[in-house]
Amino acid sequence: MRTRLSPWAKLGRAGIIAVAAVLLGGQVALASGIGWAQDNRQAISDRATAWQFEPDSAIQDIVAQAGLSKTGELYLYASLPELVPGFEFDRFCSRREPGIGVLGCYQIQEKRIFIFDVTDARLRSIVPVVTAHEMLHAAWFRFDPSFRDELGVLLEADFAKLPDDHRLRDRIAQYEENDPNSRIPELYAILGTEIAPLSPELEEHYAIYFDDRTKVVGLSNEIYRLFDTLSLELQRLVTELEDRSAVIDERRQAYEEAVAKWESDLAVYNDRVSRYNAGENVPGAANFPAQREALMDRQNALRAERAAIQELIDEYNALYDELQVLNAELSELNEGINVTSVAPQETIEPESAEPAE
Repeated sequence: MRTRLSPWAKLGRAGIIAVAAVLLGGQVALASGIGWAQDNRQAISDRATAWQFEPDSAIQDIVAQAGLSKTGELYLYASLPELVPGFEFDRFCSRREPGIGVLGCYQIQEKRIFIFDVTDARLRSIVPVVTAHEMLHAAWFRFDPSFRDELGVLLEADFAKLPDDHRLRDRIAQYEENDPNSRIPELYAILGTEIAPLSPELEEHYAIYFDDRTKVVGLSNEIYRLFDTLSLELQRLVTELEDRSAVIDERRQAYEEAVAKWESDLAVYNDRVSRYNAGENVPGAANFPAQREALMDRQNALRAERAAIQELIDEYNALYDELQVLNAELSELNEGINVTSVAPQETIEPESAEPAE
């Protein structure tokens, strides 16, 4: 499939200079040339903007990592891409999106691309994916409606081939729920950067923007593997915490009941000893040493159980801290992971009365 780009799509920077020279010589321009310039005003503007844009090394690295072609590079540079620190990112891209969360946006009115400057080294490979995604949005909003319709048919056909449980199905559904008009533009940007292979027609189309599309798709898969691994680890921790919490609650309840029973028996024993020491004739007084020893054994067993429960609680809280660390790392990057909030266990402070002499 061929896109309806202007004939200038494959010109280098020397071509931009030539265009400028022709426009400066407007007094001798032919009417047909003027008409072409009017019809291709956006293409001329894009090339002029891209020519003046001076990408820093970070942006240049992103272009290489994403496998962009010269045309893809053109649309990116024409969008004046900017890596924005996290603390001010919401000024440019404030809407929350499904899936990984907002890491970039293309502002249609300003024709600008803003990218969240991911600082976590483990997640840096997502930046070229997001950048290429937004570059495709920049291209999409320059297509005429009829060409968008043609692409839409191809995009829907390839999307339909994905398995019913594919991660993109929920993601696209959420996009569409937020904005019904976003379905096809998002399919265009997502399939182009995250799914391979596609139909020959779409592969031919995307080849205009990528010299090697497998690079960006590979980075996308790398990120998904990371998120999948973290998601599984989070779920493992939550499940283990829930299981441990149930065990702790059961043992703590049994412990507290045993403590209450021990304290009751201790009170009876102490009362009998007190009455015996006061000179009262108490039946079974001869068994006091054995009863005291039994109470001491029970007390020691309760202390051991208390220590064992506290050890379980300490292990629980260590796992809980792991969960909190993972949640903190992903809180701004992945809104697709919803971990049930689990509260830390409190320490236990049972009474520890000593048997009376």
